[in-house]
Amino acid sequence: MILGLLTLAFFWHGVHMSTATVDYQSAHKRLEIVIAMSADHTEEILRQKSGRQIEIDRTPDAETLTQNYILSRFILRKAPNKTMPLKWVGMEIKGGNVNCYLEAPYEGKEPVQLRNDLLLDWQRDQTNRVLAKRDGKGKPPQSLFWIGTLGEFQPLAF
Repeated sequence: MILGLLTLAFFWHGVHMSTATVDYQSAHKRLEIVIAMSADHTEEILRQKSGRQIEIDRTPDAETLTQNYILSRFILRKAPNKTMPLKWVGMEIKGGNVNCYLEAPYEGKEPVQLRNDLLLDWQRDQTNRVLAKRDGKGKPPQSLFWIGTLGEFQPLAF
């Protein structure tokens, strides 16, 4: 009975998780980043931030709003106080998700740290999972960001 109630609570509550992949492409000397977030969650945070009704697939400036939001809360740095510039490549809506694509130049020499505060300002139970890769191959462990890591940087290993 208790297990059934817990399962029901899980499905009622839903999952608040984003997933990002940061892939170091050594031949191109750059990081290729894909961030996948729920379209519903993205719309809700953009509504809160803009004070407007936002439909991710219909609002003309939804991509610009998404870009500005992500660039303010997903931050890479090579050393303390040395933020890496992120280039917005674009986004697509696919299967209920918003997939956002970014790039950053990276020589592969200095350690990289990430702060991922996406959607933490919306849901206190939000979790952001990040997998670092090198040339398409996963490199454990993955990093997890949640309300307890708000504003903190974690190292990425490629």
